[in-house]
Amino acid sequence: MAETIRITLETLYDIFRNEKKREDLQKLEDTFFIDVIGYLREKKALLESQAKSTDVFAVGEREKLEYELRSIRRILKEIYEKREKKIIDIALNKSRTGSDIIDTSAMLREEKELYEELLEKMNQFRREVFLRLLNGEMPRVVSPKPAVSDGPDVQPEMAEGEQDMTKIRFLRPTPSFVWKDLKKYGPYDSGEETEIYPEVADLLVRKGRAEKV
Repeated sequence: MAETIRITLETLYDIFRNEKKREDLQKLEDTFFIDVIGYLREKKALLESQAKSTDVFAVGEREKLEYELRSIRRILKEIYEKREKKIIDIALNKSRTGSDIIDTSAMLREEKELYEELLEKMNQFRREVFLRLLNGEMPRVVSPKPAVSDGPDVQPEMAEGEQDMTKIRFLRPTPSFVWKDLKKYGPYDSGEETEIYPEVADLLVRKGRAEKV
């Protein structure tokens, strides 16, 4: 028996209204993204089936489905951007205060990853720019992220010259990325071993992509 789709246009509107009127990030089902994808696929399948029909009544049904799909995408954008802003504010509050009581329980897994990336970047700038300025030191330039998607997202801060390299073994496939030396590294397959800069190795290990050997 097919799994029931728990998302409807009405439930999406309810989610958006709750997110809009309440200051805190609202708790969603862990399967929210899966449910939304299932709902969208269901609507698309209905639209495709109606497109093949020559029945005069099918024209009105197609227009209704097309309108629903536009509405679904519009409200999903509103939900995403509203939650995105709250996550940014949570990360900013955590970076500024260092509080141990920041609540991230309402974040979905993917949102938690966004929060952690933002917090890491904010903390890095606070250390290398703001705190150095307070100590009468020149801010340290923070290198840009590698231009890859789903890559290791590293911000190198290496001294010039030779460095001892760290040997790692990749636990899952990792796409290629460009390091501070402007050389391309990767892509790497699961089980592949390589020697790499210690900063990159530490970050890959923290992200669960690799282990030191």
